[in-house]
Amino acid sequence: MNKKIISGLLFLTLIQSTTKLTYAADAKNTTGNGIVQYEVNDEKTVPVDPEHPEEAINVPESEYTSTSGLLRFDFIPNLHFGAQAISSKDSVYEVNAQLFSDTRSARPNHVQITDNRGEISGWELSVKQDTQFYSDDDKKEELKGVILSFDKQWANSTMSKEYSPTIVKDAIKIEQIGASYPIAKAEPGKGAGTWEIVFGSTGEIEGIEKTLTPLLNAEGQPVTNPLFNNNGVYKNSAIRLFVPSKSTKHPAKYKTELTWTLSELT
Repeated sequence: MNKKIISGLLFLTLIQSTTKLTYAADAKNTTGNGIVQYEVNDEKTVPVDPEHPEEAINVPESEYTSTSGLLRFDFIPNLHFGAQAISSKDSVYEVNAQLFSDTRSARPNHVQITDNRGEISGWELSVKQDTQFYSDDDKKEELKGVILSFDKQWANSTMSKEYSPTIVKDAIKIEQIGASYPIAKAEPGKGAGTWEIVFGSTGEIEGIEKTLTPLLNAEGQPVTNPLFNNNGVYKNSAIRLFVPSKSTKHPAKYKTELTWTLSELT
């Protein structure tokens, strides 16, 4: 593995002297070196709780993707909007909040980024929707006029807030397929280490609006998900899917692809 190494020197001066009543003898000086060596840190970073980033989380690998390298994504989640009844009216669906395989309750959906390049030269996060929502049964069968939106973004980390990336725009509506929409930007000197870009909140974080609500069935009982330790399902109003009445719908599963881009600042 290629390594990038930088050495720093710390000079320590030792002075030897003897004292007499009337004068001091000539001092003899010597120097010693203090050396620190840096190596490339490209080890995988575990996903962490977006609201408590000092705590690691447990999510099935099938439910998120990650990348490698010094500037990388540690956590890009799948976004689920659940099973919905076919309707002839305009409809807005809230995303299912992030669940975990342990006993931890639902958290807002989030993206995790790590910058271990060392230069602290900044980065930019953007997202684009590659295709319209299409049917698993027939890719030619699309939901026309659908709009995916992201809102209530904020950044969190164990790092000091003074190094936080800036949220570019609070509310994003993806109205153009294939167009990139900026979400966050770390100026030079900021964004080093691991950061969470979070959409919404449980309401436990001061100053961040609560967007999570429990999903209940027709009898008023909590809906649970067996994939995530039978934890209760929550809806997150910070990420929404608008489906117009004019869009033709069939009883099938529809999906799309989102491309998240993490780019170095030029």
